[in-house]
Amino acid sequence: MDRAGKSPIDFKKFFEEFFPAVYALMRKYTQEDEVAWDLAQDAFLKLWDKWDEFAGEENAKAFVYTVAKNLFVNYRNREKLKAEVYANLEIDEVDDNNYLKEIMAIETKRLLYAAIDQLPPQTRTIILLNLAGKNNTEIAEDLSISVNTVKSLKKAAYQTLRSLLAKDYWWIIFLNFYL
Repeated sequence: MDRAGKSPIDFKKFFEEFFPAVYALMRKYTQEDEVAWDLAQDAFLKLWDKWDEFAGEENAKAFVYTVAKNLFVNYRNREKLKAEVYANLEIDEVDDNNYLKEIMAIETKRLLYAAIDQLPPQTRTIILLNLAGKNNTEIAEDLSISVNTVKSLKKAAYQTLRSLLAKDYWWIIFLNFYL
């Protein structure tokens, strides 16, 4: 099925990259695995129906997050109607600002880990251990290398990460400023 130059392979790549983030966001809001999975899947089905209308990944990303939010609001409203017998039960409205901050946090984390995945294996391990809260001495002991090796590999990793994330830097700053 040819969709105006955008292939199912392009959609599959987009799906594989962004589905986990949309699912995680829905999971955070619903706190139910199956419901979150269904909402995320429905959002991507709606995206697939309009896949050929998007000029770029950013437009598709914005669409799928917006659809996911709307699906969640609809789900929550249905659940609210079901629970009317419990008159004192109050379900808060989705706070758009918090929703956008969640998207920003998920996107920033996704970009960071995608860049970390491009590092050489030992350097990647050092950075991941550092992100897990270990200091240079603990990392050196865990990997049976010297503290100086840890320091030099971390320094090289940070330089590489800066260059890998440079194209996304202004996007992250923009979102942080406006959120």
